[in-house]
Amino acid sequence: MPIYQYQCLNCKNSVELFFRSVQKSQKAICPDCNSPKLKKLISKVAQIRSDQQRLDGLDINHELGKLDGKSEADFARWSRRMGNELGDELGSEFRNMADRADAGDDPIERVDPAHTLRHQVDKQRDSISE
Repeated sequence: MPIYQYQCLNCKNSVELFFRSVQKSQKAICPDCNSPKLKKLISKVAQIRSDQQRLDGLDINHELGKLDGKSEADFARWSRRMGNELGDELGSEFRNMADRADAGDDPIERVDPAHTLRHQVDKQRDSISE
């Protein structure tokens, strides 16, 4: 049961269309404007990576560059984004920091986010190698 992505050449919207079967040839029509003028897009591919692979591919300096400002709200946004990118165990630490910052608590980790990120990554690497 494939889902195909298209760009409507009429209304310019990107749409995803579900087809019950690959075998049956169905005509793709834009659900927004009913135009049959659709261009098929190449879908993104998900890659499953282990925690070790995720940590090995992490560019700490690049991630720190995504920290937009120095306020609690900026830190919360960055922490939440890091939490989502880093996955389960390591990500939960960052989501907790984001929740604390959102609640008005000024997390000590905000003082030096570079140290915080490096420390959390090293701690996770140690737990994986044990």
